Amino acid sequence: MASERETIVIIGAGIIGVSTAYFTAKKLAEKYTADKRPRLILLEQCEPGCSASGKSGGFLARHWSDGTDTEKLAQFSYDLHAKLAAELGGADKWGYRAVDTFCAEIDRIPVMPAKQHKATHFRTEAESVVTSIEVIAPRSRRSSPVAATMEYSLPTTPSEDNVHPNSTHASISVPEIESVKVVEPETVPWLRTNVLTKLRQVGDTANTAQVDPLKLTRALLAEAKARGLEIVKAKVIDVAETGYRPPLIEFPVDNCSRGKTIIDEEFKVVGPSSAPASTSLAADSPVGMQDGWSKPMTNKPYILQLDQGSDIPADKIVVACGAWVTSCLRWEAFREVSASQIPIQGLRVHYLLAKPKYDIPAQAVFAEINGTVYSGEDAIEIYPRPDGSVFVCGEALDDPEMPPHNPFEPIYSKRATSRLKQIVNDVSPALSFDIIQYGLACHLPVHAKGIPVISKVPNTRGLFVAAGHGCWGILNGPATGLSVSELLVDGQPTSLDLSNFRLDRWY
Repeated sequence: MASERETIVIIGAGIIGVSTAYFTAKKLAEKYTADKRPRLILLEQCEPGCSASGKSGGFLARHWSDGTDTEKLAQFSYDLHAKLAAELGGADKWGYRAVDTFCAEIDRIPVMPAKQHKATHFRTEAESVVTSIEVIAPRSRRSSPVAATMEYSLPTTPSEDNVHPNSTHASISVPEIESVKVVEPETVPWLRTNVLTKLRQVGDTANTAQVDPLKLTRALLAEAKARGLEIVKAKVIDVAETGYRPPLIEFPVDNCSRGKTIIDEEFKVVGPSSAPASTSLAADSPVGMQDGWSKPMTNKPYILQLDQGSDIPADKIVVACGAWVTSCLRWEAFREVSASQIPIQGLRVHYLLAKPKYDIPAQAVFAEINGTVYSGEDAIEIYPRPDGSVFVCGEALDDPEMPPHNPFEPIYSKRATSRLKQIVNDVSPALSFDIIQYGLACHLPVHAKGIPVISKVPNTRGLFVAAGHGCWGILNGPATGLSVSELLVDGQPTSLDLSNFRLDRWY
């Protein structure tokens, strides 16, 4: 019977959740016959890839995480992207292709007044709503002669750098790469040469590539569904642990009647094992319910309470809901997890999708724009795609925050999206474009330490967390999904060492 089979539930249909679902479904299909195969369920409250996973640049780099805790993860996942594209037709299905990558230094006249310092700048409600992207603005270290030392960062003051040296959006350093070189402006013919001060190639078709992340997410989801994945559209309200009841505090009633306070008399905490008999399962209780606790009776260790439909008993649960991952802190089964163990919030970044005047080659450009509204520089990223569209992102103006409950809630800033379009029009004649989608943003899930959590929750029977991948979520999604599938099916990861990403590493 289906109820006797193991049940695995994955929460979140972004690139991490979908990659986990794909590799888990694949492993289960290889290991079990159809009648004995564990049930695999993916929960999503909106749509697959409705936030950062569907609204990112989709840039992939094999060596840009070298020297960091995510080096092996990034290299393995970069190669896994190529393998998936070869096996599943990624070039046609999700626009996978190798690209040449450039860092362009551009001078231009400021188009808007300088932004005030954060301490004195008060945004209107309309300006406060934004979202995020997969890659954050590139910033080069002025002391370095090569683009290989470029960082991705948000504008910060010196004091902020000192206080938050490991902040996710403080830096993602690009390693020294021998192939980095200064090239002629004509190498990227669709940029305005009269504003281009320096052009450097920071990647080539051997080590940088791109995908359309929304198409990738949905293609992997379709493959997982074909292998038995069930998809449920619902929001998780709580995850209860069967057999668990909060401890009770007992103190003598007589003392209160004599005018004594609780402090006057020693009180005791009564755990579930010594709870009064009235809290146990009553013989005349409705079948499947625990008297007073409203928990369905099941042999599964966990029960997912949903906002619609039936509750789902489960053996293993993976929380992979990106910037919304801290929702699990309110769930009963995750009571031992602290906010300091998953300091993950959403970084709002703007983007637009456009149709250029003419076809642009497979060249990704990180444009560093001097003399604009920031203190010395601005930055945008430009990704021409095989379908003829161009994805442009930037304007990461805010500190990480808790995103709204509804991922479809409009959270962009008109001011920021207008600036983004103005900058793009100034740097490229080809990109004086017709807008396909405009005024868009999403929340990028960033971890305060700059590295993701990919871990089993300690001292639990089957709870896992996979989130906080920051600007490299699309790159590292497949390797994360494969590793979590190994935890779920095999009991331990075999492809990668996940010790750097354990939940209790920092606290």
